[in-house]
Amino acid sequence: RRWAVTFVVRFFEKIGLDTIYTGEVLRKEMYEHAIAKIGGFKFLGEVQSLDNRYYNIASVVGEVYRKKPIYLEEFKIAKNVSRKKLKVPIIGPYTLADWSLNQYYYRRLLKRASSIKEAKKRAREKLAFSLVENVFRKEVRELIENGAEWIQVDEPAATTHPDEDEMLLFVECFNELTKGFHIRFSLHNCYSDYHILSKYASILKNCYQLALEFANRDTLNLGKDDENRVGYRELKLFIENGYDGNFGVGVLHVLDFDGNPGRFASVENRSLMESPYLIRDRLDYASKIVGDPSKIMANPDCGLRTRRDWKIVWKKLSNMVLAAKMED
Repeated sequence: RRWAVTFVVRFFEKIGLDTIYTGEVLRKEMYEHAIAKIGGFKFLGEVQSLDNRYYNIASVVGEVYRKKPIYLEEFKIAKNVSRKKLKVPIIGPYTLADWSLNQYYYRRLLKRASSIKEAKKRAREKLAFSLVENVFRKEVRELIENGAEWIQVDEPAATTHPDEDEMLLFVECFNELTKGFHIRFSLHNCYSDYHILSKYASILKNCYQLALEFANRDTLNLGKDDENRVGYRELKLFIENGYDGNFGVGVLHVLDFDGNPGRFASVENRSLMESPYLIRDRLDYASKIVGDPSKIMANPDCGLRTRRDWKIVWKKLSNMVLAAKMED
């Protein structure tokens, strides 16, 4: 396990990334990895995730609690071997609650609720906040005590239920999780509705950065205008709605690609290889929208676990590093 973490850390360092982690090499999958170390859940069987990957979905069968540290071993190894700054990604409590079958809290609250709808709503809230208090705040505190300085909360489910109550529940989960901790926190969200998320980003407290997915939505043309940077226009929504923090801008497509790559990209083993010039234009366009290049960090759209070839990962990330260093 130490060898695996060290390999990935050195891999990222050699590429030239400024901020790194382990590529989640010790985690089978983001949801299943966490659930296995949380009490009150029972695995039910596998369901399909991205790119023909699978994970075990779970049902809540009792009060949820932290059985053992979820991310601490991985972080300790990375901290011991890394020469670069570390950003620790953790699954968010809202997403974990949304992806689970909530039998326990629903059955308890159904007896006192005026309707099934009310029982489901209150059960979601109870599960989400129980995960915050009984699991994730304890996990975050222990990570910080062991030297973590930046934690990224992954909430891909943030806009799955885009009504006001659900979005405020997501925000409250983030704010309660990060409350009172004096380190850097960021939110990662991908493949979601940014028209919805942007309306709530400004009320996320202690949120240094939004790490968002854009490359998957974009054209493969060069250019720094709205027409050529279609995928990045939604960045404007966050500025218009009052978010004044930093952005981790997704500039690398991370899923299988079967289309025409055009002149400024190529395809290798169903992986899109963006040229440094294309990535540069995406970063420059984002910088123009935000108005301050220092608020922009170049990221892949999401984790590169979907790419099964280390050579592909090396090429994609190397092009991203090169693009970040390019001038107009």
